[in-house]
Amino acid sequence: MRFDMHVHSSASGDCSTEMEETVQEAVLQGLSGLCFTDHCDLISGVTPGKRVKDCYTDWAKSYRAIERVRTIWGDRIEILHGMELAEMVQDPERARECAAAPGLDFLLGSVHALTGKLDFFYLDIEDQAACHQLADLYLDENIGMAELNLMDVIAHVGYFNRYISKKGFWIDMMEYEEKLRHLFGILVQNGRGIELNTSGMRRDPGPHFTIPDLPVLRLFRECGGEIVTTGSDAHMAKHVGSHLAEAEELLRAAGFRYTTVFRQRKPTFIPL
Repeated sequence: MRFDMHVHSSASGDCSTEMEETVQEAVLQGLSGLCFTDHCDLISGVTPGKRVKDCYTDWAKSYRAIERVRTIWGDRIEILHGMELAEMVQDPERARECAAAPGLDFLLGSVHALTGKLDFFYLDIEDQAACHQLADLYLDENIGMAELNLMDVIAHVGYFNRYISKKGFWIDMMEYEEKLRHLFGILVQNGRGIELNTSGMRRDPGPHFTIPDLPVLRLFRECGGEIVTTGSDAHMAKHVGSHLAEAEELLRAAGFRYTTVFRQRKPTFIPL
């Protein structure tokens, strides 16, 4: 069985692909299931500090679309309904409200933009020192999100590398082992997990990588981590399920015995 637990649709502001198209591609690939985790961004990525007032309303479009695609494809593939909730520590009260959305199978927590800063996608990075500063603050906000204990899984630990690498920079996350251990300790204590995101494997040209990489996965396992979901972070139908087989190999190499699927916010383990 293979599930893609991080997929976007036209209900996300940065995606124009309809659910039907993505589900059809997932069926053709032979996936057992997928989870639509459309964006619910509490803070604007283009105007630092600005609250996105209608983030939950926009996300709710996916709820209506889910029922439609389940009616069409539900006998051929399992279609789960998730949410990628971002910038929780910058608006904890609304984060709690969104996390309580009815009908959720899976809540993926993300940090796309640091407090007072643009989304990493838009940042103008000039040197390695700035990258280290970002990494430090990024992990602090992930730790804060873990302490809120609202999400099931933290998405793409090391997300900023996706963008700073395009400018010739890179941060080895293991340089921050102490903070990673702190983060992972909170997650393990609360029965939460991390995601193995394969979006970096689709870069062309450029280096190919998963987020996080093997050393960080091994560290999570060493810290007692058991819950890991795999996700393509697909924004186009052709990317659904991409490189999940390689992700499973990495998990085996890191000492994991299974991947995780969430239904009604409860984990189910699938042997690798």
